[in-house]
Amino acid sequence: MPVTNIKRTGVRSAPREIPTETTLTILPMTMDRIGQEAPEDEGPTKVSSLAEAFEKFAPKLNFRTTVGEEGTEFVADLEFRSLKDFDPKQIRSREPGKRNDIADLQAEIDLLQRMRERFTLLSVKRAWENPEQRKEMIAAVGDLQDSLRQIAEGEA
Repeated sequence: MPVTNIKRTGVRSAPREIPTETTLTILPMTMDRIGQEAPEDEGPTKVSSLAEAFEKFAPKLNFRTTVGEEGTEFVADLEFRSLKDFDPKQIRSREPGKRNDIADLQAEIDLLQRMRERFTLLSVKRAWENPEQRKEMIAAVGDLQDSLRQIAEGEA
């Protein structure tokens, strides 16, 4: 039986670098630019690192909509300075000087979850069963709501 030897030529031990000079996108990419051609006078912007791209293009999101039957305005004004800023935890946090209703909504959800956890305690269950203490608890939650509403109106 004949023996077949297969010799590989031109195989490199490490892959070659991908040329990034040939990759092109016109930024900033906005909703009105989707499906459109770039203007002839607009040229590509060369960046050599991700940090430089964030610095040059300064990506941001200014989202406004109305929700609910009352037509409550919902606003999220976000700026992205690094890839970490795209993390959902970062998006749900407040940035000084920017309105972010997502952060407010997350804070309210966290408060409700903490209250739910407290209502599982035996001492709170006993207090809830007592009508007088139940009234005091409801009044305290109402006072908390009023205080939070005053704080929110002061910031808005």
